[in-house]
Amino acid sequence: MQWTYSVRLVFGGSMPSVPCQAKFSRLRCCRSNHRSFMNLRSACSEGLSIDPNYPRVMEPTGLARFLFELASDERLGILDAIADTPLRHAQIARHLKMTDSETTRHLNRLASTGLLMKNAQSQYEPTNLARLVSAGFPFFRFLLKNRDFLLKHDVRVLPSEFVERLGALTGGTFVNGMYDVAAAQVRYLRAVKHRIWVLTDQMFEQAIPILREKATMGADVCVIRSREGFEREIARLPPVERNYPVRLVPGARIFLAVLDDVAGVCFPSVDGEVDMEAMLLLTDPSGHRWASDLFAHEWSEAGEWLGPPGTVKR
Repeated sequence: MQWTYSVRLVFGGSMPSVPCQAKFSRLRCCRSNHRSFMNLRSACSEGLSIDPNYPRVMEPTGLARFLFELASDERLGILDAIADTPLRHAQIARHLKMTDSETTRHLNRLASTGLLMKNAQSQYEPTNLARLVSAGFPFFRFLLKNRDFLLKHDVRVLPSEFVERLGALTGGTFVNGMYDVAAAQVRYLRAVKHRIWVLTDQMFEQAIPILREKATMGADVCVIRSREGFEREIARLPPVERNYPVRLVPGARIFLAVLDDVAGVCFPSVDGEVDMEAMLLLTDPSGHRWASDLFAHEWSEAGEWLGPPGTVKR
């Protein structure tokens, strides 16, 4: 008597039939069947083709391990505590309200990754590597603080160097609602004495008299408009004599206003439209500097110049 077995592979196809002889007792037949099954396993292994270039074991990069060592409120707290002033073991434990053994364990783990060292006075201080790593923390704090907003808005329309500096916006606060955003813009514009820099794709006829007035009083007024938005406005409104320079760009993908000591930015939602119902208000020096640098970058990139009579391109 001859039994025949076949095995179908998971992703299609089947292995050739393998005969098994059953000549003696039932026990011997079972043993034979077992040997045939083992032969099938071997045949399956030999019959599959594996790309020789495919890594059999993932090469460790060390990044996951490095991030794992940072993934602790206590260890991040230690790096923050010693960022400006080296501290002894007991001072760190007291500052972070940890036991001596806990403090020792966290210090050892940070030392093993090259993030802190012990100086001649037995004080712990961050290494140069730790200072570089800590420089990136504000970026992640901004992402976490504004996670819900960022899920619905696209900040990647910014030049890459300003995406990398998003941590500078951590101190910003949102003004929400179309009315409140518009009211805040007019209120801050009226208070300006020295500077008004605006990048916008929106109709802002209410602001034009304010811009003209501030420019007459000697304020530095510069405006970047999208060509489409500018043409839309001049088609709708009577001609306006400007006493401040305007530059045109193909598209203004954000709203940005940089005033004396405050700045505001509106980002596009995921559908690409600038969301004027949520303005990030920047009143701290770090955020204001980020906004000023961004406007200066966009101003230098804008090609078309529409300066008032008698002015020269800057």
